[in-house]
Amino acid sequence: MVQKEQVKVVENAYLIDGTGRKPVRDATIIVSGNTIEEVGKTLDAPRGAEVIDAGGKTVMPGLIDAHVHICNNGDPNVMSIMSVPPGLVQLFGVHNAAKTLDAGYTMIRDMGAPLGFALSLKKGIEMGIVRGPRIIAPGRIISMTGGHADFYLPSGIAYHEMSLISDGPVETRRSARINLREGADFVKITTTGGVMSPTDPVDTPQYTLDEILAVCDEAHHVGKFVASHAHGPTGIMNALLGGVKSIEHGSMQTNETVKAMLEHDAIQVPTLVASYNIVQKGTAAGIPEWAVNKAKEIAEYPPKSLMLCHRAGVKVAAGTDAGTPFNRHGENAKELELMVAAGLKPLEAITCATKVGAEACYLGAKTGTIEKDKWADLIVVDGDPTTDIKVLQDKAKIRLVMKAGTVEVNRSI
Repeated sequence: MVQKEQVKVVENAYLIDGTGRKPVRDATIIVSGNTIEEVGKTLDAPRGAEVIDAGGKTVMPGLIDAHVHICNNGDPNVMSIMSVPPGLVQLFGVHNAAKTLDAGYTMIRDMGAPLGFALSLKKGIEMGIVRGPRIIAPGRIISMTGGHADFYLPSGIAYHEMSLISDGPVETRRSARINLREGADFVKITTTGGVMSPTDPVDTPQYTLDEILAVCDEAHHVGKFVASHAHGPTGIMNALLGGVKSIEHGSMQTNETVKAMLEHDAIQVPTLVASYNIVQKGTAAGIPEWAVNKAKEIAEYPPKSLMLCHRAGVKVAAGTDAGTPFNRHGENAKELELMVAAGLKPLEAITCATKVGAEACYLGAKTGTIEKDKWADLIVVDGDPTTDIKVLQDKAKIRLVMKAGTVEVNRSI
């Protein structure tokens, strides 16, 4: 039986529940232990419950970033991580996780960390020895030789601790098995080139269909899924035909690929802020020229692809690619501003960062909305993000952060 001291009541809330429904005024949320017991307008607080008065403030689900690199710092040259001792890289992850939680993000999906560090960080957070959001992580990225995550440089330096270089269906299948053995929540592959890899064109396809099928087959055997880094349409289509369930970036979607997204029930994760920051800061800020040139090459496409997907009914999750140049952890909500600038309504962008974000993390049945029996992941915001989405970028206005019923941040509410 839940003890009274484990019951919390958030009352007088202007409630955005994350489902996409219109906000509700004067709502009450009753939290028992780590879950939401009731949500409504005429609920009485149980005797002895801890009452949190959200009068004049917005209550909404904890934000979710479906694409980060938690151990990268947003340095101008992402390759600089190669010169950092592994123990320090892990400490970067600890620091970044705390900043992310403080900004109102209660869950993230990591998309690749050296030596699978995000999996260790996840365990540390679950044990309570590290502060941070709930983490969903893939282990190491699976990349072909010369692919987006093959960090072999002309100097002869190779940094493969962040990836498993695999060629042919036998090797890609084995790499999927290695990640799953190490506790990966899902598997990540790369099916096109990318902005932050020096030698491959952004839209060039990578991996054959057979290689992709082998990875997806292994993941599906154990009830897990595959996400694919993919910019160009051929790589997007190959990923979908192979069984991938989320397209990361998806910068150059077409009518054909969007139709395939719908047919395969795949999620688009646009990461608008990643290329935006690179173009805005440029080489003058220390970003390599090759990365700036690539970002400029695709700059016009991501907002268009977002809206092409959205209008067609494709699920879109908010993801930042935090850790890329000047894309700092704790500043994740900039993505929502760019999604609104691209054409989404603020409430739609919020849904991308809550309900659909949870679905991209394969936890849509557990979190992402403020509903009965969901985990009690919520934030209290001083302001109304449905009229000013930028309010979510101001940490001072994120007055309270609750994760699984525990108040992680309380800024004098």
